[in-house]
Amino acid sequence: MRVVRFPARPTRVSDDVRAALTSLGRGDAVAGGIALLGVTPPETGVDVDAMLILPTGVLVVVGVDLPDPALTLSAPLDGVWVADGWPLVQPDETADAGGPRGSPNPATAALAAAGQVADRIHGIDPAIGVGVVIAVGPYVERVEQPASDAAGPVRVVYPSATSMLAATKTLPVSARTMTTGQARAVFRGLAPAAAEFDETALTAEGFSTDTAGTTPVAPPPAGAVPSPRLQTRVISAMAALLVVTAVLATILAVSSGDTPTPAARLSENSANPTVPTDGMTADGMEFTLVARDHSRTCTAEHAVGDLRPYVTERGCTDLRRGSFKATLDGRSVAVSVGEVTFGDASAAEEFLALADTPGTGVLTDAATQHGKWPAPAPTFAGAAYASARDGATVRLVLADGPGSAAPTDATYQRRAASAALTLPLE
Repeated sequence: MRVVRFPARPTRVSDDVRAALTSLGRGDAVAGGIALLGVTPPETGVDVDAMLILPTGVLVVVGVDLPDPALTLSAPLDGVWVADGWPLVQPDETADAGGPRGSPNPATAALAAAGQVADRIHGIDPAIGVGVVIAVGPYVERVEQPASDAAGPVRVVYPSATSMLAATKTLPVSARTMTTGQARAVFRGLAPAAAEFDETALTAEGFSTDTAGTTPVAPPPAGAVPSPRLQTRVISAMAALLVVTAVLATILAVSSGDTPTPAARLSENSANPTVPTDGMTADGMEFTLVARDHSRTCTAEHAVGDLRPYVTERGCTDLRRGSFKATLDGRSVAVSVGEVTFGDASAAEEFLALADTPGTGVLTDAATQHGKWPAPAPTFAGAAYASARDGATVRLVLADGPGSAAPTDATYQRRAASAALTLPLE
């Protein structure tokens, strides 16, 4: 199973879902298919912990966070959930203000979200079977479902590699194995800005090869971008990202067809500049600081995806992050900048090559992690990406329209990303 990471982490159990699916490995020997982690399908407005596009159909994984770990969870789809003998009541927004408590069955909201996604999938291809996994955490040793529920297309599980694999075997099976053309159509419809997989990669994951007369490959939806290509060591690209908990997650950098704006290399004295709190200008754009932090070491909270083990195992000598609001002509974008310094230039070059590879991760956003963005906080879905290296120092940038703003065009976001390569971070 190939894993495509986006930044959204709708629930705390998202991390367990990601770990379980990543452990299955590529190819169809175990499960096959493509896992979209933290994706927000167009026209749904729903952040989904994971969607598994399998040769047999699509499995929608929706997370539910429990108040505490449990040895036994009784989880009927239409009744009260009970954890270790105690009825489970989920708080709602009014509870903190002394209002009534929320639903005693968190499956209600989870199934409603999954239903919206299923409608989107059937709008792409009504012949595709859709199943649902409700992933519960932080940890549950045993989940009990009524026999009538277990006979249907919905499973409630603690997301381990074993349970997720078992759930794929209970998916409502489509009339025939999904072809590579159907897989591309579903992939584009659920994650239109993401990189595509070629025929070889899809057949390796168990999808059947298209032949004459089979379902044609649908044209990309409006707004989709071309397949990725690295454009020198500095990339300015529209990105489809992995979702947000307390940290920003992983990016799929997808290059635009335009020639990227040349980005200035980091200056040798950029390690200790001062960040003005009342704004600064770069490439004609005004940047206002939202949050920043500085660390002499790299820890797991500072990166996601494949970049996390790189910075934690290899180590770094300095890490600076800054979050900015960039404005020009009345339009604004949220900008996340991360700058990491390694012990030598070769480690930095290797890190940059990894970061520039689609789907491998990003440095986490400071304002997202520390809760500094004004509501609604940006998700960095569909962000532009830029990167640069100067010796042992690498800078990565994301630029995206904040949730409260109207959509901005790709050129504007790319300009903000490239301009932010020169911003001081401290």
